[in-house]
Amino acid sequence: MSKFLKALAWVAPRAAVARAHAFAALDTARAYDGAMVGRRGASFKSAASDSANGAIGPALAKLRERSSDLVRNTWIGARCLDVLTAHAIGTGITVVWKESRVQDLWDEWIKVCDIEGERDLGGAQMVAFRSMLERGDAGVRLVPRKLDAGRAVPLALSVMEGDHIATERNGTFDGKKSRLGVCLGEWNEREGYWLHKEHPGEFLLNSTGLPNFVPRADFCHLYRPMRAGQIRGVPLLAPVIMGTRDYADLMDAMVVKSRMEACYGVIINSSDPVKNLAGAKTRDDDAANRKIESMAPGMIYRAGIGETVTAFNPSGSGQFEPVALSALMGIASGGMITYDQLTGDLRQANYSSLRAGKIEFHRLVEQIQWNVIVPFLMNRITARFIEMAILAGKLKDRKAPYKHSYVMPAKEPIDPLKDLKADILAVRSGRMSPQEFIGAWGRDWRKVVEETREFWKDADAKGLVLDIDPRRVDQTGASQKTPEDDTPPTDDPPANPKKE
Repeated sequence: MSKFLKALAWVAPRAAVARAHAFAALDTARAYDGAMVGRRGASFKSAASDSANGAIGPALAKLRERSSDLVRNTWIGARCLDVLTAHAIGTGITVVWKESRVQDLWDEWIKVCDIEGERDLGGAQMVAFRSMLERGDAGVRLVPRKLDAGRAVPLALSVMEGDHIATERNGTFDGKKSRLGVCLGEWNEREGYWLHKEHPGEFLLNSTGLPNFVPRADFCHLYRPMRAGQIRGVPLLAPVIMGTRDYADLMDAMVVKSRMEACYGVIINSSDPVKNLAGAKTRDDDAANRKIESMAPGMIYRAGIGETVTAFNPSGSGQFEPVALSALMGIASGGMITYDQLTGDLRQANYSSLRAGKIEFHRLVEQIQWNVIVPFLMNRITARFIEMAILAGKLKDRKAPYKHSYVMPAKEPIDPLKDLKADILAVRSGRMSPQEFIGAWGRDWRKVVEETREFWKDADAKGLVLDIDPRRVDQTGASQKTPEDDTPPTDDPPANPKKE
């Protein structure tokens, strides 16, 4: 109470109480409904003031465990990861270098860049990104190799799960400030990582030694930061882990229930001791002398003494499909994909609904590609590639950077004809450059131009005129006027040039 209310309470207590109640009611009316306490807010967690790392640290191990269980044992978990990886990575994010000699060197290196010798760069991208989705984060270690190790550029990539980062490293170690296994500078800039030599889950290979410090320049940490100051990632399925587990358990129960509903049979009970003693098996055993603890369709169970026949027909009721549909829509949304991508259910889909859903999905994929994969992984790999190529004498050291660009996987159109016409209009109106148009299909425009030039050069040399040649045939199939057509025919010899 304020001093005024305290003074008023001495003179007029009832007026002071009424005034205090009025102020309380006014404060309540001005407050956020979401901040109110009571029964409706009882299900909210009370640790909302935790920092991003404070919330992630204690929960990361359990989130990883449950996320991997969903991916291994439910089709929903595996499907979410597969769809998102297929669109974000595809067969690999392509790097296009401006200079041909760098491009040739890069094309040669990406085939042998994996230190395990099992994947190319596209495969390494896929494994790293999918591990990030499943476990929260992943890493790619940049390992210098010997010049005679079979690589034109002495650099190899080692893909590892985020479990290699020693999450227990919190505090100061070797004079370095560390949080959740990440060494931080004064302004939380990343200076390095504490890495286990082997995966903690490899019990047969795991050593008892302490984690090693790896400088930031030698390690690419791939994760999706969602809050300021966040240094570790969480699994993609973290918001829908409980919902996905509940749905999987519900489906399992519904399958068992359906099997029970199909179990129409009879139970034979007998009070005749002769029939009971004549049997070779006990009354509770089946033909294999196993205790009967479950029912099967068309089952007949002979109970034994004093046999009587009782028919049983389990029945069920309930609306399952609306509940399952609502649950799957929510899970798909939490997994950053659309319902039809999760389930393959296109019964009520049309061009407009599919396009509307895919537009937002493509925006999310682009956000991950350009805000996560490119800065955290690709930029660091390309920078180290140039550095090692210079050290190996394959490229010249110079002040000007070796420029490059990225070509993302193609975005498959819903209706190719409609989308292609729209893209052509976008290019003709200047809304989109031809380079962007070709890049949207996952191609390098320089290669497309060169391949097209070579094709028409060979076609002209062989005298071929195709209706796809815009130089000779328009979109309606009519012949185009060529520069040769504008030259009037003449039999006169060419005029002699003037002499100066």
